[in-house]
Amino acid sequence: MQKDGRELATTIIRVDAPPPGKPDAQKATIESHPEMLADPKLRDRFDVILQYTQDEYLALDDKAKDGLLYFVRSGGGWVGAHSAADTLKNWPEYVRMVGGKFESHPAFGTLAIQRIATAHPVAEGIVDFTTSDELYHLADCPAAGKDLILAAKSPGDGLLRPVAWTKRFGEGKVFYTTLGHGPESWSHPSFQKLLRQAIEWAAVREPRDPAARVAGAAEAGAWVMFNGADLDGWSQVGPGRFTVENGELVSHGGMGMLWYERRAFRDFALELEWKVARKEDNSGVFVRFPMPVTPWSPVEQGYEIQIYDATEGKQATGAIYSFQAPSAMPTKPPGSWNRMRIEARGQQYAVFVNGQKVNEFTGSRGTDGYVGLQNHDDGSTVRFRDVRVTELR
Repeated sequence: MQKDGRELATTIIRVDAPPPGKPDAQKATIESHPEMLADPKLRDRFDVILQYTQDEYLALDDKAKDGLLYFVRSGGGWVGAHSAADTLKNWPEYVRMVGGKFESHPAFGTLAIQRIATAHPVAEGIVDFTTSDELYHLADCPAAGKDLILAAKSPGDGLLRPVAWTKRFGEGKVFYTTLGHGPESWSHPSFQKLLRQAIEWAAVREPRDPAARVAGAAEAGAWVMFNGADLDGWSQVGPGRFTVENGELVSHGGMGMLWYERRAFRDFALELEWKVARKEDNSGVFVRFPMPVTPWSPVEQGYEIQIYDATEGKQATGAIYSFQAPSAMPTKPPGSWNRMRIEARGQQYAVFVNGQKVNEFTGSRGTDGYVGLQNHDDGSTVRFRDVRVTELR
């Protein structure tokens, strides 16, 4: 295997035991050496751990567990497939490294896999494809801090579920995909390409740089979410739509929402500018809602920061909608651009409108999730520009 002109060597060492009562698996000729994970020089000897394991076939002692975490935290790569998320589920640090754990799955069957990421090296050259597999439903699976690569609608509930992502764990790189139950996926060219590119990506060690961004242009450490040209990275849910006009996002109809599907965030400062044509134009900015995304999940599981100058109280501009009214409403007249800043740290929220703090709120819902812009109704046209997020660490 070559990458950037370098030859990448491949060494395979099994760290699982042959499954009891599985004659075919017992014919494997590669000896099992789980104790090698405890080797303090493991990081010097290897670049990537490829893990395709399951709890009942894998037993690691504390030294091996510590060695696995140290390998990744100190800059090693980890690539996991399918039942790797059904392994060590009672070990919180492992679950945190992977980014989720197995909870359930609908029946094995045909899956239409959707490519989400458009500018990530792991996704390069991969288009939407169909395969047969089990689609895991995952628990303890926060969206923040991940670059979503693939997703699919579950045949169990019809909701869009994550299928593959990358993330960082300490100085190391992590890739996980729910695919890989059987030969149908492992023999599929797109799955093979995905896994090969994930290994290549994970093998290259890079210092963690909070300002480094894959999607969009990085400016002063900010994640620029709207490129001013098209809806790249965004997805519409619910009625209505957004269009791009003169470098601006423009709402039409509703009630729906345009949400940024490429990445979720934990602690952050979200900044944007908006403009209305009349005081009655209604919209809002949704933060920290989870996947799967439905038209009502942002309302019921996240928070909306309201844009609506024609009223007062908990529905006015700067309000945490239905929870807390703003202390002031320093918006400019219709036809003028306004600027909003939303800060989220843990359960603490602060809202600024045109440089003035108008709300401080203590929440109780999830502390990571996605960002969205509302298209409220047929009569409301709201324009947005300069939408960016800076992660707070």
